[in-house]
Amino acid sequence: MLNTTKPLPKQEDDIKIEQKKVRISSAKKIKDKRPRGRPPKENNAQQVMLPRLHGNSNLLDKFTDATSYLQYASYKLLKPTSSVFMGNLYELEVKNCLEQSFKIRSTLHQGGSNDKGIDINAIWDPTAVFRNENPGAPIDKKTKFEMVNSKKVKPVVQRSNQILKLFVQCKCYDTSKIDPKLIREIKGSCQEYFRKNGNAAVFMVASTNGFTRTGKEDFDKAFIPLIYFKFSKPRLINPKRPYDIKSWEMGKLGGLYLNPLAAALFKGLDWIKFTNKLLSE
Repeated sequence: MLNTTKPLPKQEDDIKIEQKKVRISSAKKIKDKRPRGRPPKENNAQQVMLPRLHGNSNLLDKFTDATSYLQYASYKLLKPTSSVFMGNLYELEVKNCLEQSFKIRSTLHQGGSNDKGIDINAIWDPTAVFRNENPGAPIDKKTKFEMVNSKKVKPVVQRSNQILKLFVQCKCYDTSKIDPKLIREIKGSCQEYFRKNGNAAVFMVASTNGFTRTGKEDFDKAFIPLIYFKFSKPRLINPKRPYDIKSWEMGKLGGLYLNPLAAALFKGLDWIKFTNKLLSE
């Protein structure tokens, strides 16, 4: 009688062949799942929406003004109603106003989640912008200090080096106002900057709205020179073309206010007259 528990030599060969076929088939299926060649081209409708910046795709991730940012936002399909979109657009418009009207230079826009409370970083010579209150009078550059909040401040006009380091934080609020919490955050975040730059630095808060009562009190009592820069929020006037610069009514300067320390720093400069002239234009 045949032993059925052990296959015949011929059956063993057949089983090995079948097992080999199964292994090859499995390997082929795994291989077929791997991506081959170039990825498929994107939908033509989507390609039409992508802007071209001077033929260089690397520039899509770089923006220095409102126009280039809108191109970037179109490429990334950012919603014009989002806080990120409006925040960046607002910061760039504040930067443009400061460059054009207040002549700041070496400007760095560094807004974002890791900006450490500084959206704009620049160099500024206020004496090149604000006229001297007494242009005919000689400037006494001897060591003379103004005492403000128990702190000595030497006015810029009396210094041999009149260049300041300018730090700007932008707050594109809808209804909120500058409150004590924001002032505390500013004082905490800029300690390192003022420790390095001393009295050669000034901090500016650009905002769409004004102060709460206690926020104004803390702003005035701060031991660092602070400038409030009121600037309106950009407004979309043509929702059908949100990435076109012509579809926007950009923000405008609404006023300038210096806390006592900043006012002492700018003593002898007619910044009020300069600001009123800008507002009337």
